[in-house]
Amino acid sequence: MNRKNLFQLMAILMVAMLSIGFASCGGDDDDDDYGNGGSGTTTNTLVGTWSRDYYTGDGTKSKEIYTFNSSGSGTYKNAYQTASFTYVAASGYIAVKIRYSDSSTIIEDVWSYSISGKTLYLNGNQYTKQ
Repeated sequence: MNRKNLFQLMAILMVAMLSIGFASCGGDDDDDDYGNGGSGTTTNTLVGTWSRDYYTGDGTKSKEIYTFNSSGSGTYKNAYQTASFTYVAASGYIAVKIRYSDSSTIIEDVWSYSISGKTLYLNGNQYTKQ
């Protein structure tokens, strides 16, 4: 199974899971503990700006910043490039379509993630919520 087929399968599964979740929500949900429209902790704890310091191949200290918006869009920045992306997050995975500012190519990918307090673990890297 190639990467494109895997992304399409993951996207279909996530849409199916989200559809079931929305269908099970009643109209009497007055208590919204999530703070961003009631769509659940998975997406809403991800919403915000996350950064980490890292060292480049030549030993220069740099910063990497991801911003996840509640609308399902986001931005990425480091010392060398910027990108915009759309995403769907569910069950520890984020399906993304990302386009770097120096390219017209859209890259589809699936990232693993988990959140503990103000720490985001994204594809094995640790980010702090700003």
